[in-house]
Amino acid sequence: MNEQPRLTSVVFRLNKDRLETLKELSKETRIRQSEYLREAIHDVLEKYEDRLAH
Repeated sequence: MNEQPRLTSVVFRLNKDRLETLKELSKETRIRQSEYLREAIHDVLEKYEDRLAH
């Protein structure tokens, strides 16, 4: 059985207009807002991975 890593809750502030746009996108695509946010964070970390100390 392939277990998924446990997820941790994160709280942050977002511009109200951006939040409404994200909600609209989520409603139209039936993809959770949290999935879009995880994808965005993954993309930015990948973009700057050369700056991260490994």
